[in-house]
Amino acid sequence: MVNVKGVKASSLRWQALVMLVVLAVLSCLGRAQAQSACTAGACVSAGPRLVSVDSTQSPILNLLFSALLPGTSLTLSVADWNSLAGANVNLNALLTQLNGGVTVSDPSQVLNTNITLGQLRAAMVQVLQADGQTAAANVLNVLPLGVAGTSGSIRLADILQVALPTGSLATVRLNVLDLLTGGVQLYNFRNVLTTPTPITVNTAALGLNGVANVRLWAQVIEPPSYNCGTVGAAFHSAAIRIKLDLDLVQGLNTGTLTAALNGLNLLGVSLSNTSISADVLHLQVYADVARAEGSISAVNLVGNAVTLQARPGLVNLYVGQISDATFFNRSTVLTETALTTATLTSLSVKVRVGVTLLGATVPVADITIPIAVGIRGFATATPGLQSASFTGPYPQTRTLTAGTVSAATLVSTLVNSLNIQLISGNPQVTLLGSLSLPLPVADLVNGIVNTLLTPVRTLVNAVVTPVLTAVLGGVVDNLLALLGIRVGQAVFTVEGVTQACAATLQLVKDLQPTSDTGRFNLSITYNGSTVGSASNVGNNGATAAIITVPGGSYALAEAAAAGTTLTRYASTWQCTDQNNTVVSSGSGGSFTLQAPAMTATATTLVCRITNRTRQADLSITKSDGSGTYTPGGTATYTLQVVNNGPDAVTNATVTDTLPNGTTLRGAWTCSATSGSTCAAASGGAAGGNAVNVGVNLVNGGQATISVPVSFSNNPGAY
Repeated sequence: MVNVKGVKASSLRWQALVMLVVLAVLSCLGRAQAQSACTAGACVSAGPRLVSVDSTQSPILNLLFSALLPGTSLTLSVADWNSLAGANVNLNALLTQLNGGVTVSDPSQVLNTNITLGQLRAAMVQVLQADGQTAAANVLNVLPLGVAGTSGSIRLADILQVALPTGSLATVRLNVLDLLTGGVQLYNFRNVLTTPTPITVNTAALGLNGVANVRLWAQVIEPPSYNCGTVGAAFHSAAIRIKLDLDLVQGLNTGTLTAALNGLNLLGVSLSNTSISADVLHLQVYADVARAEGSISAVNLVGNAVTLQARPGLVNLYVGQISDATFFNRSTVLTETALTTATLTSLSVKVRVGVTLLGATVPVADITIPIAVGIRGFATATPGLQSASFTGPYPQTRTLTAGTVSAATLVSTLVNSLNIQLISGNPQVTLLGSLSLPLPVADLVNGIVNTLLTPVRTLVNAVVTPVLTAVLGGVVDNLLALLGIRVGQAVFTVEGVTQACAATLQLVKDLQPTSDTGRFNLSITYNGSTVGSASNVGNNGATAAIITVPGGSYALAEAAAAGTTLTRYASTWQCTDQNNTVVSSGSGGSFTLQAPAMTATATTLVCRITNRTRQADLSITKSDGSGTYTPGGTATYTLQVVNNGPDAVTNATVTDTLPNGTTLRGAWTCSATSGSTCAAASGGAAGGNAVNVGVNLVNGGQATISVPVSFSNNPGAY
């Protein structure tokens, strides 16, 4: 008799284990989870956002770009600048153009590529032309952004930070002038590493009456940043330093100073015949503007609303002398201690000293005194943090003002802080006549200097105040305005509102047939920690849906619960998205899945592990090739076990008890076809009366057992 354990009598079917993971979308659950996986975001910037450029801004813009791009000279008209100010480029289209015309899946790949200003300009031109904005494209084409002096590279990632999925940027448009200004500032930051080149200012074009011979230096200490991100994303304008070196047309009123000395009695001597000459007034003005900055504090996608926390930039103004090595050192934080007294002008004071003898004044000596007029002043504006709310349509721009801080108040503060000093040089004394008297020259010089100090301060304040007002308002203030900053103010723009969605993931149990009573434990693991689980579940049992980390690797698996044997099943798995598209599949009871990147719309992933009860059709034949046997003789018969599928058979046991009168005359042997195995190659011994061996058979596999036997001579043994 031959018996195959685990095989049904009718079909010899054997039960085994399979695991199947299927990724599918449960529509109602998918919608609920997708909502929670999506985060509202916005694209924001701190920068110029000039709606239009007027005739006063045009020369300043030319000046600004020429100062930030050494070796270039711009002469764009008001109409040219307005063409740029009124043009916009789609962010996705720009990224695609910079990517050689290939659609961008990950913005960071393009943003982190080194490009030149010329390449940026070319990409913007292509987008503008495709969009029918030919006027702006033509203006861009004439800008000297591809000359030798501007060949250094930039990375747009340094000013444009995109933390939102590419699909969500479809409606985001950046102002061409903003982007161009940001690119120029970034170029200056990355490529102009030494003291910048001075630019001569056309004072007449700027209406700077009373000022002549103006030179300007400008250097970006930190480039601006746009940010497309969620709540908490930060953005900022550029930080910039400006130096102005200028001469004043109006000098000091020497008549006033002369009158202060004529007839003055000092130390018992009288002063007369006073003459004073003065050099041109020379002034150095510095502006150190820290970045205006902010962050996204709230985004309401339904209400199309954005709230920003923002702060205009800190502005420090200096009058005096700061070394270029310090002022233009980007790593140096400027403080008032870096400022020293500078010479505003030089005076040459000549007086005649006389003494009274016998009722008459007798001239004794002429004294000529060189006097340097020193000047030093400092003023600062520290704006506070403010909240600003925006409601579409976008882009929308707001100018935030820091309370009482203004250009006027800062000029007033700067003038009031001016420290005027008179520093005398070595006097020249010429004796007159034959009268030789000891003169307290040093004391006389000190007395003259002290007498002149008050009127000099009054005159300097009167002359310098309108000049500082004109320079700060006409040059510094306007330059800063073109960068989105005024003293105590800053411009903030919300470019658009969108959303970013992480994928949700759920693991579901499938049993075939559905009536199967197996119980399972399901788990989802991330970075070694279980983030989703379900215990002792049957058919359609599932973990809760989890929100994935974009790009994260997740391990999904099942384990048998109490009373369930995994080897009873064949295993496959499959993962689908919300469109029922298969994104991953395979066989086995565990697998890994990489979560997709952020998307503009919800992605719902459902993975199913399907366990199908193993089924196998086993057949067995037994033969020795003869229809008779002889007592006292021998024979060798074979047992052949075949698996007709569809599943593999694991640990099937083949047993055969020999008939009465028959014993083993040696060990039996077992061999299997490729992919199949015998638990033992041989077994039993002479005199034994049974065969017992386990087999593992793939679909179509077979095992052959050879059994050598002896027949008893005793008829009674049968």
